Order: sequence, then C-alpha cells, then structure tokens
Amino acid sequence: MELLIVSQTLEQMEQGKAAITEADKEFVVQFAFATGDKELTGKLIDELTAKEADKEAVYRKYETLTGFQPEWIKKIEHLLIALEMYRIQEEKAINTISELLAVNGVSLTADEIRELSVDKVKEQLGKKEAMIR
Repeated sequence: MELLIVSQTLEQMEQGKAAITEADKEFVVQFAFATGDKELTGKLIDELTAKEADKEAVYRKYETLTGFQPEWIKKIEHLLIALEMYRIQEEKAINTISELLAVNGVSLTADEIRELSVDKVKEQLGKKEAMIR
C-alpha cells in the first residue's frame, strides 16, 4: 500500500508543477510512505509550496506525526522508496524507447523491450533500414 501512495505522490507533484526542491520531494515521498495517508500528504505538499513557508517548521510538524523509528528501519524505508522511484523512472524510459522505436517503424511493446537485448533491438532497426532501401 505504501509503495502505491509513493507512486501517486510523485504523480501528484509532477502534475502540480509546483516549485518544489528535490529535498522537499524526498521528504514528501518519505512521509507518504511512512503514513500511507494521501490526504495528509497533500496537505504537506500544499504547506511546502506555499509562499513564505517556513520549511523547517513544516518538516518538524510532519515529522512528529510519523513518530520515532530506529535508524535501521529508516534506512530500509529509504531504500524501498529509492527503488520505487527508480522503477517509475525505468517505466518512463522504456515507454519513451518504445515510442521512439515506433516512430522508426519498429513495433515493440514495453514488455518486449524489457526482454530484448540491445543487439536484438539493433537487429530490428537494421531490418527496418534494409526494407527502406
């Protein structure tokens, strides 16, 4: 459940196009993961993006809501969050590759791209070039 809210939070921040720093993004995502509360996470984003926001005070306020956790649990959570963020970036990259290949006449789905090696993709592009000539 928490990883789902991480994805939703990242999408919400991208759609909002609010001026939010990378440090703020990471704090928001960690908060979302820790609480699993979409509404409260939305309020956190609103407070961080408000003009003249005292970010340190906002951080302290929302940190108290998550409670204390041992350092090793925090590290594991950070790793899970980082993995989810990388997974989302990978999805975007694969979709972009699929679209670029489609423009060049190579029809491969995202799943096919994941399974193919670079050499096979080059082979597909080579076949397309040979057909054009």
